[in-house]
Amino acid sequence: MTSYYYLNVYDTSGDLQFVVTDFNVIRYARVVNAPGLLEVTLRGDHPLVQAVENNWQIEVWRKPDGGSFARDFVGLMKQQEYSYGDQSRAVLTCPGLMSMLSWRIVAWHAGVSDRSVFSAAAETIMKTLAGYNAGSNATTANGRLRNGAISGLSVEADGAGGNSLDWVCPYENLLDTLQRLASIAGGDFDLVKTAVDAWQIRWYTGQLGSDRTASVIFALERGNMGNPSYQSKRIDERTVCIVGGPGEDADRETAIVTGDDYSAANDRETFVNATDCDTSGLLETQGAAALKETRAQQEFSFDVIQTPAMVYGVHYTLGDLVTAVNPFTALSVVLKVEQVTITAAESGAETIDVKMAMA
Repeated sequence: MTSYYYLNVYDTSGDLQFVVTDFNVIRYARVVNAPGLLEVTLRGDHPLVQAVENNWQIEVWRKPDGGSFARDFVGLMKQQEYSYGDQSRAVLTCPGLMSMLSWRIVAWHAGVSDRSVFSAAAETIMKTLAGYNAGSNATTANGRLRNGAISGLSVEADGAGGNSLDWVCPYENLLDTLQRLASIAGGDFDLVKTAVDAWQIRWYTGQLGSDRTASVIFALERGNMGNPSYQSKRIDERTVCIVGGPGEDADRETAIVTGDDYSAANDRETFVNATDCDTSGLLETQGAAALKETRAQQEFSFDVIQTPAMVYGVHYTLGDLVTAVNPFTALSVVLKVEQVTITAAESGAETIDVKMAMA
């Protein structure tokens, strides 16, 4: 199948500098709750190569079969590589917009309520962290250790969505703590371009995309599934977490958290050291996050085959919930589209690699 592409390139003021159609190859990965990455390969003497500067924006616009042009990725230029073989070439490497959140830490002292320690809905925690470390509230006047507002970055109004959590994160990298939080939040987050020089932190209850489980179905007999594989892994499973808080010896605070798969016949312990967590709620959150990482794993993967009836960007997109029929168990399972990696040539020929995870 063939799609059509062009690149819009903006300088740091948001002014359009280039519209590029004569690239050699573009390759980009979109990932839920992560920045993703774009690589643009051009001939070495391309005008863009000589002009591009740090933090210029490169947008990928894509038109799939049966669809219309839409912006599919936005990256910030961060790296240039040059090589010379039969001909010169340059590769521009651009992390996605969400990488801006990694430029900041949670620059608040430990124990500051609603700044470095929280007891609230996950959406509220995320948006407060973003606003007071990268948004307009990231000021020393508000108590942050240094002024940290990123120009153009705003935060969507808080809807108090997601799971109610206790969270502690002083001095952590902002993106890292948001990603850890997302694993137990009950929703996803993103940094979305809203204007040529403006971006907004947004929350998505449940998942980034839509629930398309009734309309998007992958199965061998439909011709959109290839090379399926299935694993049920319990070798490293843990179902009980003992969390150690502040204090010493017999006076140390502890919490015991059990996972969803715990039973008397499935009792496997792990320990988490959480000396900076001084409430039972914070200790329990750390235990729940640890058990999320060590739970039993069911991995069902397959090659997603693009067909006229099932096209990425037309019938489904990043973050959507879809249905897949596991040929090994004959059961239908709900999967989430977690990552999409596209490699496209100037001719429009493309390969699409879709990664899914159990929802």
